[in-house]
Amino acid sequence: MGIGGRQSFSVVHKASAMANGRPSVLDSLPTDLIDCILADLSLDDLRNLRLVSHGVNIAASSEHFKSFCRTKTVVLSAPALARLMDHITPGSIACHLQHLNITGVLFITSSLEKILRTKTEPADYMAIFGIRRGAHGEQAHFRSRRVPVSPESLVERQRECEALRTRLEQAALERSLGRDCSALVELFRRIRQPGVSHDLHSITLEVAVERFLDRRSAPRHCDAWRPVCETAAHTFQTTMRALAAAGLSLQRLDTFTGFSTCSLTSFDLGSMLDDHPADIFDGVLQDIRSFSICTSQRVQLLIGFALDWAIPKRDDEVYERRVVISDQDWQELSAHMQWSTVDEAEWEATATGPRDTTGLAQLLAKMSRLLYLGLLNSRLPYRVFDAFHTPEWGKTRFAHLVCASGLQRSKSITLCNHTADHSDLLTFLEVNPDLQAVEFCDVSVKSSWQPVFACLTKPQSRITRLILGNLFESTATGVSYPIIIQGTPGGFASAAKVAFVVEGREAVLRGITYKQRELWPPPCVLHSVQRQP
Repeated sequence: MGIGGRQSFSVVHKASAMANGRPSVLDSLPTDLIDCILADLSLDDLRNLRLVSHGVNIAASSEHFKSFCRTKTVVLSAPALARLMDHITPGSIACHLQHLNITGVLFITSSLEKILRTKTEPADYMAIFGIRRGAHGEQAHFRSRRVPVSPESLVERQRECEALRTRLEQAALERSLGRDCSALVELFRRIRQPGVSHDLHSITLEVAVERFLDRRSAPRHCDAWRPVCETAAHTFQTTMRALAAAGLSLQRLDTFTGFSTCSLTSFDLGSMLDDHPADIFDGVLQDIRSFSICTSQRVQLLIGFALDWAIPKRDDEVYERRVVISDQDWQELSAHMQWSTVDEAEWEATATGPRDTTGLAQLLAKMSRLLYLGLLNSRLPYRVFDAFHTPEWGKTRFAHLVCASGLQRSKSITLCNHTADHSDLLTFLEVNPDLQAVEFCDVSVKSSWQPVFACLTKPQSRITRLILGNLFESTATGVSYPIIIQGTPGGFASAAKVAFVVEGREAVLRGITYKQRELWPPPCVLHSVQRQP
């Protein structure tokens, strides 16, 4: 669209918007078309457009326009990063970028292809070795040699071919990773150039499958958690190295905390810090105010596990299905989850490893200005959801985490999918007296929640926002009992009527107002508790 097109666009739109007070014709245009128009306009044209165009100002400038200017999502690949960098120039609309979503790509290699396919068929060795290309490139079938070949030798040849293919894929992947890191460094340096408004303060990291970048998708076979974990670790390390190389600081960093993503291991965090100079990430981390991370010893949350359930209904390699979670869905999902006893044994063996919080504590220790912390832990998808027999989740030693990281200024804490001793939670709450918001979801406490609730609701507490969802108490035998927060049928109750019940014990949560929000069908019910003013 040239300058003349811009002027005519403004005139036509001004006339259509002001004639008889009717709504603008742009109100009915698709947002993709508005994106194309806005991307082609300069800042001066945009100012004029916003003055004369009431429809765009209402329909686009209020929400979509702000999102277009301030938020961008880019795939961690050199071509995609180069295209985004071309738009970030002085005077362009993209120079006001504030939030950047970086998506690491899980490439579908031949080895991963076998994991993602829906059914395994016996190898047809004649189909593998009995096809060749003719003189003109066509496929020509030929008979195998008359020399008898044993099946064992064919299997050995197939293994050699697969090993060679894997090495070639690994070499190509390493070359592409180097290019991706260099392109990301150039993008961050472009943001720091004079004339470009340096407003970038938030980065969100995600992971997606190569063929399904535009939607959440879940591989059926749970063996895919290893490449997902490797992709997450590469995305995190590449982004941190690029930020350090470009000298770009952040205020907010969210790493794989969405339902459609995976998690990192504490070993990944520790290795990243150990493999680089001690002060290389200080400039990146020292200004971070908000940090959320999904960690675990081993990855089990597949892409889209919590929203797009992988329930086999057809013979696609990768598929998704958005459904309301019901008891039948739980049973059908658990029946097709192919977790082996080896995977579960490996998970249990690593859950209590010595580096449980070492890497995370080292990372948090460098965030001297951290105020908002979110700790999530991915868990095994158990075969049948049973609130009374929940597995051991992330065994985070919060006391060790607080001592090693020096967290004493936090204003907000979010814990999800964790198992902890109540003494560790009390230690964290006591050394952070300025806490204003606390969220516990899918947290199992050894011993009793009562002292934790007493600490949260004491008169000296500054907490104004308290969210409790799916809380459990575990006994010495390992059985977990859910905590039930009682309220009126309408979901509201006065402070004197609010109580929590565990194993027949009842105690009143004083000084708070209770509101229940049913986001998912039972047993997934989220309880929101808020202190009275």
